[in-house]
Amino acid sequence: MVGALTAAAHVAPAMAERGSGSFIVTGGMPEPEPRYVSLSLGKAGVRALVTLLDKEYGPSGVHVATVTVAGAVAPGTAFDPDDIAEHYWRLHTQPRHRWEREIVHGGPAAALPAAAGDRP
Repeated sequence: MVGALTAAAHVAPAMAERGSGSFIVTGGMPEPEPRYVSLSLGKAGVRALVTLLDKEYGPSGVHVATVTVAGAVAPGTAFDPDDIAEHYWRLHTQPRHRWEREIVHGGPAAALPAAAGDRP
């Protein structure tokens, strides 16, 4: 979280002054896990930081968001880095009126919106 805060302090003000930019943070552990209290608190801190940065810089045109990856990143798995990279691109290219603050990548089925015919 300290790294994200330090990076934001260096780039977000200039993005806000310019009136555009994307500041996207990688997160993990979408739900707190009692076995990993320290890690869970750190990941919750990342979410809080993204929310605060969005409130501070979003109105100036900076899209602040997080891609939360719910597993170990490895090529050829449900957490393939190429698949995860698509979320970053989607966030970066979203029109302002459709900005999302978080995308959770839980693997292929969880990461993609259901098609109209797939809904119950």
